[in-house]
Amino acid sequence: MPQLYLLRHAESEANAKGVLAGRDYSVNLTTKGRKDSHRLNSLLTKIEFTSIYSSPITRCLQTIKPYLENHSKIDLQITDSLIEMDYGSWSGKKLSDLCKKKEWLLIQSQPSDFTFPNGESFQEMRRRVKKFLNSLIDLEGPILLVSHGDVIKMALSITLDLPLNKFQNFMISPASLSSINYSESSKSIISTNQRVVEKGFISRASRFILGGESA
Repeated sequence: MPQLYLLRHAESEANAKGVLAGRDYSVNLTTKGRKDSHRLNSLLTKIEFTSIYSSPITRCLQTIKPYLENHSKIDLQITDSLIEMDYGSWSGKKLSDLCKKKEWLLIQSQPSDFTFPNGESFQEMRRRVKKFLNSLIDLEGPILLVSHGDVIKMALSITLDLPLNKFQNFMISPASLSSINYSESSKSIISTNQRVVEKGFISRASRFILGGESA
């Protein structure tokens, strides 16, 4: 049974500004995000990963870079299956403005009915994440997946076989780690939203919003 560790990227410039970054490759980690990526390195070192998969987006690659620099024998496999959701014309907009839109309530309560203008639907995102998780079933773990808030929340809801409309019930913070058991016969959540701090991980709830605390 592969144990999967789901790591959300550390704080990005978009997180700090309250902007929905989407698939913007120009967004980098903040100073805090870079510090947290090095803290993650020392903590992740305690787990002997058999493989690592990551979203191709810059902020994810920057988050895992310190770990990879010290673990050169582990190949990083970049996959679009873990890429940030395509927010279409909402990308690059301030969350404080987006939350005033009439569609915002639909996203929070009935995301299964919503497609981002010129972007991806939650149904489409769920299908690609589920297909990817299923492709890992026969692999040996532990396996590290580096991704984004909404993608990780969707993975957790898939693990528990929850309806799509329940995926927003999870909270996933920047630089947080969640873990699941994922096999054909048994799927379970071990932990969620363990946040990195100077001396380790803590579990702490955070303000819930599209993309985690902020995208």
